[in-house]
Amino acid sequence: MRILRAVLGLACAFALVPVLPAHAASDPHGPRLIYGAPVRHTLTSCATNPGNAIACIESVTMASSSSATPVSGRITSMQIPADERYANSERPIPAPDTSTVTPVETVTTRTLAIFSPTVCHSVGTIQSLQLKVGATWVDFKKERISSAFTPKDCGANMSIAGFRVTSDDFATILQSDVFKSAAIFPLVDSWMKSSAPNLEMPVDQVRFRVADPNDAWQWFSEAKTTLEWSSSKSVTGAAPTTPQVTRGYYEEWTFPKNGKADSTNNIGVIAEFQPYKATWCWSETICNDRREEFLLSIVPTKTPGLWQESQAAAFTVTIRAAKSFEFGEVSGSAQRVVVKYGKDLSPVNGQATREIIATFSPIATARGGTPTEVAVKADVTTYNANIWIYGQNNGIVDGLGKCGKIGGVQVVSNAMHSVDPSWNAETESIEVRLATPHLRPDGTVNVGYLEIRMPREAAMCMWNVDLDGNLKASVNITYDDGSSPSVATVVGQRIGNDYLIVSSGFHYSSPKLAIKLSNSASTEPAPVLEAPAAIVAPTAPTAVAPAPAKTVAKSKTVCVKGKTVKNIAANAKCPVGYTKKVVKA
Repeated sequence: MRILRAVLGLACAFALVPVLPAHAASDPHGPRLIYGAPVRHTLTSCATNPGNAIACIESVTMASSSSATPVSGRITSMQIPADERYANSERPIPAPDTSTVTPVETVTTRTLAIFSPTVCHSVGTIQSLQLKVGATWVDFKKERISSAFTPKDCGANMSIAGFRVTSDDFATILQSDVFKSAAIFPLVDSWMKSSAPNLEMPVDQVRFRVADPNDAWQWFSEAKTTLEWSSSKSVTGAAPTTPQVTRGYYEEWTFPKNGKADSTNNIGVIAEFQPYKATWCWSETICNDRREEFLLSIVPTKTPGLWQESQAAAFTVTIRAAKSFEFGEVSGSAQRVVVKYGKDLSPVNGQATREIIATFSPIATARGGTPTEVAVKADVTTYNANIWIYGQNNGIVDGLGKCGKIGGVQVVSNAMHSVDPSWNAETESIEVRLATPHLRPDGTVNVGYLEIRMPREAAMCMWNVDLDGNLKASVNITYDDGSSPSVATVVGQRIGNDYLIVSSGFHYSSPKLAIKLSNSASTEPAPVLEAPAAIVAPTAPTAVAPAPAKTVAKSKTVCVKGKTVKNIAANAKCPVGYTKKVVKA
């Protein structure tokens, strides 16, 4: 089978994906593999399912528009390699036979990392460590990039350029003729004899070259290359302490056109499942085994910019999942998202199973900066989709309080980063914080989009409202810098047993949105941005349209408290602490 190596285009789909370093034994971040424990694994077609996993993909369909007939997809021979620690099954890892392990003295092994820390590259591209010898750059070490050096701000299947070598191996390297001839040799030789933990080497003496396997393009590091010592304890002669997994992969799906093969709409379905009790660590001492979740992401593999002109296409991914998995919340970067349970399926490995059916569409997302610092102006706009389906055994669901245990709340947007929704008991609202560049790459203002879908039971629990009643959806928008929210539309409508709220037109970079449902007959003054729920609901969420612009009045009556402004009827009273004013509309 053909292995897809050039995954550079996939990186943009993972801006919200947790970044996972490659070796849990040497780097505490990311998933920690424990003998006998379940592991995070990739989802492939149930027809292939190399690891005989319980969770797998039953089917993928594509509809080019809301009115088009869905086309069933089928897998191709292309395989997209996953992170090195992602297995092809959630099955427990067997512990080594302790009777064959002879205890010996514990020793400390020093390793040396040589890396360029500033730029992320696709795993599988070719890296070369180059040394300046005289006037010539010489390839000193060359191999494919792995995810061994993945920092916190690299995406999935991305890593900085770098190698690891033992202290003994590096001592041998220092004695090589090439290294002794290099301009950097005196500096490195002196550092090796010191106690300094790291060394930054000048760009004009050492650099990394990264290129695709066919040398179609190349990149040279512009920052100093770093040498850095690390150490780990190991027991010589004992069985390896790092559990091994069979590396998983993702599959490409294709959708025939008029019964004939057509690769135009080919997509990579990046799907993963992390079971309950699969341990996740943020640091050496902070770990959590409540990270039960599915990840579903779609990216075009054959047609760059496939969804740039239109994001009308809808994809439906049907997953076979253990019936013990109950989803509590859905979030991500996508639009027109619907996640629901399907029919019961036959037991697998003794466990009852059923379908989870997820329908979602790509969305334009302006991206720039890092997870900790969003750029003012975006570098690029991506047109992909990714969602997380969090199980009830995921700590993220706890943020919605007791009503989150009902399950089914779905929150998606066009933001690059988001803080998962939480319940504010004081204001009786769901709060969502989004972060993405204020400006698009062309310099125009980036317009926000937020979509929330919740089942009848959750709405009743949170606001004591019945979807059969006359409802009003409201979204209050605030900014940390105190800036005023731009004019936004809020559309609320019932669709089947769910209530859908769509807010758009607000600006970025980091708004906090508070969402609330109430009876339209309420005497409470309405929030600043609102739209009544008496909008004709379409039969499917793909037909959601913005609310029509309201007629502008010559003046209006408002209640003011600090920077908070609420519209009220002319004869209504303001809440306690607010001042009533008549202002120009």
